[in-house]
Amino acid sequence: MNRRSFLRMMALTSGSAMFPSLLRADGSLPVRKSPNDRITVGLIGCGGMGKGNLSEALGSPNAQLIGVCDVNDVHAQEAKAQVEQSYAAYKASGTYKGCDVYHDFRELLARPDLDAVIIATPDHWHALTMIAAVNSGKDVFVQKPAAPSIPESRAMVEAARRTGAVVQVGGQQRSMGEFQRAVELVRNGFLGKINEVYVVLPKGRLERGAPYATPMPPQTPPASFDYNFWLGPAPFVPYYEARCDWNWRWSYDYGGGQVTDWVSHHYDIAIWALGLNTEAPVGIINASAEFGPPSPLFNTATDYKFQALYANGRIINVDTKSLQNYDLGIRFEGENGWVECNRGGITHSDDNLKNAIIPADGFHCGIQNQGHMDNFLSCIRTRSTPIHPMWDAHHAASMAHLANAAFRSGLSQVKYDRETEQIIGEPDANALLRRSYRSPWVLPA
Repeated sequence: MNRRSFLRMMALTSGSAMFPSLLRADGSLPVRKSPNDRITVGLIGCGGMGKGNLSEALGSPNAQLIGVCDVNDVHAQEAKAQVEQSYAAYKASGTYKGCDVYHDFRELLARPDLDAVIIATPDHWHALTMIAAVNSGKDVFVQKPAAPSIPESRAMVEAARRTGAVVQVGGQQRSMGEFQRAVELVRNGFLGKINEVYVVLPKGRLERGAPYATPMPPQTPPASFDYNFWLGPAPFVPYYEARCDWNWRWSYDYGGGQVTDWVSHHYDIAIWALGLNTEAPVGIINASAEFGPPSPLFNTATDYKFQALYANGRIINVDTKSLQNYDLGIRFEGENGWVECNRGGITHSDDNLKNAIIPADGFHCGIQNQGHMDNFLSCIRTRSTPIHPMWDAHHAASMAHLANAAFRSGLSQVKYDRETEQIIGEPDANALLRRSYRSPWVLPA
């Protein structure tokens, strides 16, 4: 970290400057805007998922991108170019210059003309950026999972409720027709009593770039990348290019492997269909995991299985291997048949289920064929709850953190007190539900 970066960070993180615009001079929260002609949007985190979310927002006539932010200057400039090229197509002059670039997310959030932000940072930054955003009067689209620990996503829930912000989590499968169809069939009783639910998640670490199987000397971050700021609240470790960008997912310092990466996709659809999306499980049973091959940079589980147990006795089977000859998705087995869904479509056990018509007064997932970003933007206008609210994401992510705690502790089961959000009787496993923040970063109460 060079002297200029150090002085800038210390100035911005000292005292109340940790979260600018948190309160007015009189101590009150800022008044939330009700956008009329446009919703001004900023992007925090301009990597892979950020660019994808940016494309969605640029494709909406309801949004106007006015700023992008990243500690990687290359990513930020690429996002700025994407914005300006997109908007230039609508101007007769063929040019557009209206997107500002920021290095520090707090500077972007301080803009009074900003209505909402998209947060597509690595998971270990979700809580700090989301809470700062809603405290400064912005609505938020935050990528999944909610956060890499239960206390962080709990703090995000409380911040969203306290401020009344619209917060959409990026589990886009809730906005996809095949998943909505499966949820509605289950919720409206077309399958009868549900006997078994299987969720198949990806295995491995899917490392991008050269694999790091043996130790090697630390590398030097490029001048365009503020590595210390990228680490933020995470522990300091030497820089390796392969640990950043996509591959951060495979370290418990920043993410939780495939379990947390996919909890807001297939598992979320399972609990949504069962009506369990508003609660956490009471425990994890029959858990086992493998962590190979060894890596000096990555440590998340690569092959795993477990069952999530809920208070009503429902068990959800989660596995990385094929279940019932079915890969990557969700299978609901009921007394009247079964339905399977994944990103390739939906399959029914018979034509009765395939042709079933959901009654008008039955359970409906929401507006059909509305994109996930469009749902977020429309909820900003109406001040309504988006299709994937923060509290649902918190409960789903809790399952992933319980499973990872069991894997890392070598336990086949853990019991969970949902009131205190603590693992019962296993202090070592319980400690893994929390993350310590590196100074000067502090998780707001």
